[in-house]
This record gives sequence, structure tokens and C-alpha cells, in this order.
Amino acid sequence: MILAGIDEAGYGPLLGPLVVGCCAFNLGPMDGRQAIPCLWKRLAKLVSKNRLASGRKLHVNDSKVVYSPATGLKELERSVLAMLCTYEEMPGDLTTLLQRTSRDVLAELPEYPWYQPAESEIFPIEQEALPIQLFANALRAEMSRSQTRCVHLAARVVLERRLNQLFNATRNKASVLFSTSAIHLDYLLRTYGSEPMTIFCDRQGGREHYGSLLRLMFDEWSLEVLQEQDGHAYYRLHKGSNSVRIIFREKAEKQCMAVALASMLSKYLREALMRRFNAFWATHIPQVAPTAGYYSDGTRFLRDIDSARREMGIADEELIRSR
Repeated sequence: MILAGIDEAGYGPLLGPLVVGCCAFNLGPMDGRQAIPCLWKRLAKLVSKNRLASGRKLHVNDSKVVYSPATGLKELERSVLAMLCTYEEMPGDLTTLLQRTSRDVLAELPEYPWYQPAESEIFPIEQEALPIQLFANALRAEMSRSQTRCVHLAARVVLERRLNQLFNATRNKASVLFSTSAIHLDYLLRTYGSEPMTIFCDRQGGREHYGSLLRLMFDEWSLEVLQEQDGHAYYRLHKGSNSVRIIFREKAEKQCMAVALASMLSKYLREALMRRFNAFWATHIPQVAPTAGYYSDGTRFLRDIDSARREMGIADEELIRSR
């Protein structure tokens, strides 16, 4: 059975990219109509919803719980990279990580001077690579024991110009989020659709009904609507003898570990790119305070860099999100 999760980071900010992550686990032979297993329980020996001072377990939860500006990226980085290293080698730099998880954005990145790596950029950002690799080895062995494999950890990184084009085309922010998430849904259905599979998605903006969109995007599957109420939408897609469960649920990252990891990957990539963003502007305006890009502070940041960006001829649509 495949258990997958989809979640985002950067839906609300004024500056920086939108990142929509996806994580999938193979849980071994199971009937797709069985109760959905809890991965936190399966991997309890080495993974926890809670932060442990001892560091004996990976902290995996909603990215807003694992990361804060006060605590930094250390726990978020450790968990994301350790999970990736259960089936991939440790990336040598951020660009390699993007190549492995978000290949589609690489062609666009050179068009943005604020996303270019500085010579002084280090990776991992706040951790050491060797301890992560050693923990990943132990985690891989525990996952093998419990018949659990991480088979997919990927993200769609939507940069500012492309994001504004999508906003202008749809006039609807939630539609942009869903269409980006649907790229992951399409991949999962094409890759694992012949197997029993459950896909959890966090709620898409303020949307509560997804049936018509699923019918439109995946017309080769027949759709069964099981529930559309109270912030919980539940569907089955059928093709031949197989069916796939798709569940949209508010705060899904607190209920499904695959969604939590998708949230964490999204946040990690966004924060890593925002560090490049802030480093770029600091080279031009050394006294400027960094920003996470959210509306109030993003507005302050734009005031601080206004003269410099106009001298560089950077248009609003290249830098500032319209929605």
C-alpha cells in the first residue's frame, strides 16, 4: 500500500516562492480498504511528533511546530535530510537537493539574481552531514524491519513571476494552489495508481469541495464522492479493479506523517531559498534586516530596498506577489 501526503509552505507571503511538497511511503502488502496505519506508531523507535532534547528521534510534525525563527532550521533540516537519505545519497549542496526534489525549478532559478548561491553558501545549512547520514542508516534499518519505505520526497517550487502569471490567469489563489497540488496527484496516480493507495492533502486554501476538479483533471478515473462537509472531503477514484482514496482534511499534517513531511520539505526549501534572497539584498544594502516575506514585514522590506531595486530595474511582477 502507498500512503502519500501533500502540503505547502508560502501560501500567504508577499515575497518569495510558493512550495508544494509531496511525500509517499510504501507500507508493504495491504488492502487499500484497510484502516490507514499511523506512521508515527510504526516508526516510534526513531521518529516522534515531539521534540526530544536527547536527539534520539527525528522530530516530524507540522513544519510550524518543528521550525521557528527562534530555534532555526536545525531540526527541520535534520528530519528532511535524514528521511531523504534513507533512499538517496546526501546532497552536496542546495542546488543538488533542488535537482533531486524540485528539478523543474532549476531552469527558472538563473533568471532571479536573488536565488543564486553565494560563494560562501554552506550545506547542510545548520547541521553536519555525517550525523544525518548515520541517523539515516539507523532509520533505514528500522523502516526495513517495519516494512516501511519512503519512496518519494518531492516539491513544486513556484517562483514569483510564474506565480503572478498563474494568479492573473485564474484570479483565484486557491485555484493556483490546487492546480500545483494536482501535479503531485497526477504523478502519484501515474506511478502508483495500480497499487492500493491513500493520498492525504491538507485543505486547499478555503476550499471544501474538490469533486468537480478531480473529475475534470482525472477523467480517465471514475469518481466516488464519500464526504464533503465540515472541513473534510473524502473521495475514491476507480479504474478497473483498483481504487485510490483521496482525503482533503484541515490540519492533515497533524494526522498523517506523510503530510507532515511534505509540509517540512516545503518549508525547508522555502526557507533555504529565502536565505539566498536575504543574502543577495544584504550585499546591496548591508544594513537591511532580513525578511521571511510575510505581509507586514515584507512591506517593510520593500520600503527598505526600494531605491536599490529601482536602480537595478527590477519590476514589481518579478519580485512582489500580486495575491
